[in-house]
Amino acid sequence: MKQTVLFFILIFSFTLISYSQYVSPESVAYDSLYNRYLVTNSNGKIMQRSSNGTVTDFVSSSGGTHGIAVFNGVVYACQGSTVRGFALSNAVQVFTATLSGASFLNGIAIDNNGIIYLSDFTNKRIYKLNSSNGAYWQYVTNTVNTPNGLVLDPPRNRLIFCCWGSNAPVKAVNLSDSSMSTLITTSYGNCDGIKLDKYYNVYISTWSPARIIRYDINFSLPVTEVVTCGLSNPADIFINKWADTLAVPNSGNSTVTFHFIGNISGIEPVNHSLPGKFMLYQNYPNPFNPSTEIAFDIIDGNSITILSLYDISGRLLNELVRSQLNPGSYKYNLNAEDLPSGIYFYRLYNNKASISRKLTLIK
Repeated sequence: MKQTVLFFILIFSFTLISYSQYVSPESVAYDSLYNRYLVTNSNGKIMQRSSNGTVTDFVSSSGGTHGIAVFNGVVYACQGSTVRGFALSNAVQVFTATLSGASFLNGIAIDNNGIIYLSDFTNKRIYKLNSSNGAYWQYVTNTVNTPNGLVLDPPRNRLIFCCWGSNAPVKAVNLSDSSMSTLITTSYGNCDGIKLDKYYNVYISTWSPARIIRYDINFSLPVTEVVTCGLSNPADIFINKWADTLAVPNSGNSTVTFHFIGNISGIEPVNHSLPGKFMLYQNYPNPFNPSTEIAFDIIDGNSITILSLYDISGRLLNELVRSQLNPGSYKYNLNAEDLPSGIYFYRLYNNKASISRKLTLIK
């Protein structure tokens, strides 16, 4: 147990490396085509950090650049009321859209169809912008709180954004009808960036205090402080899901720090021998309070395995595991201390098979 605790402490506090060739960096994105990170800065430059850590200019533009996102061979960056796009191959500007009525475009997220979602920090709005033709419109006319970072959550058909100010809330926009709801009101001040890891955990950067915090996708479990030191006004973060790496632009000390977040899903391999079949076992103990262990066997390493938790009505509560696992036997430790007593269901599935079982929480 002590070794496990030490392991997680090392993961969540370990900073891989930092570089200070930036000027109040604002936002980070990963360019998988050229294996580099792109960083916006308050002086208008977009810097590029190569895989060996070399930092050079990518492109310069007048005025400070803020939110940044990569899509279909182009990197898009926010500047005031304008969104500019630059080709990844040669940094040539290939897109410009100035949104009349916008003031301070900050957060940015792009869906698979090239629709760009933008937060207007000053006017408390969210815009949609079509990257193919430059058409735009106000999507949410009044976010009430000051919107900052944005992230898309496709499985739940929503946009999630964090807010500036004290006791900053995290809100969601239903993509079906643009209705808005509050997911949680945090105890933190000035939330800046927000991203999802490959298990759909939610990471948020905060200024007061300077932290990177993590929630589960349903905001039903207690918050976890992932990075608590070495930060200075952490801005719009990025998660490289392939490398399990969190990139943090520190606008307060002009550095970008990289943190290995590792396997935080709670899953643990038991052995890597090939099981006889795809199997989900009864949790133990059952009934339980508040923790129980779920064991399962994987025989197909070519598909995504998902372990999900549902309430008695069949409503999805959380995706506990979402990963392409090697064939073998695994166990997951479920902590349900924030759930009420009752009967729940858990389901293990991939693109070929599905198994569900019932568990009982008694407090």
